[in-house]
Amino acid sequence: MVESRLPLPDDASASPALAAEYAAARVREGRGMAILRSMGPRAEVVRAFVQLADAVLYGPAALGRRERELLALATSQANATAYSTAVHDGLLQEAGGADGSARDAGLVAFAQRLTRAPAEAPAAVAALRAYLTDDEVHDAVATVALLNFANRMAAATAITPGDDLL
Repeated sequence: MVESRLPLPDDASASPALAAEYAAARVREGRGMAILRSMGPRAEVVRAFVQLADAVLYGPAALGRRERELLALATSQANATAYSTAVHDGLLQEAGGADGSARDAGLVAFAQRLTRAPAEAPAAVAALRAYLTDDEVHDAVATVALLNFANRMAAATAITPGDDLL
């Protein structure tokens, strides 16, 4: 019988390079997040993901940090990924939560539409431009794209918070 869940690398099975990525995550986050384990055994994939996530979600951007977390949460909810939904709901609350504005509603609608109907991307972008500058829209697209990648990894490996490495 084939194992139904794809195995996740851990400290014992990780290559030295991957173990170093997990150790760096523990310094940054206080734990080796399961999303990094979902990337598989290739340290260069984990490293590239961390660098992209740092730039898209946490780095300087036209779109505010709270709004990028709102997009991350809406994307994760649209993908029904419990792990990512829980992580980004917590981060959104730390950043101040949703404010109920038309701008926030536009961001949520954009994330859901781009995630569920990527062929409608031009229309989704056009609708979002009613609330955001072009630079902010680029940040929104990058955030939703990054989260869709991460959500596919989370879904394919069925990670849970219990898969974090402490």
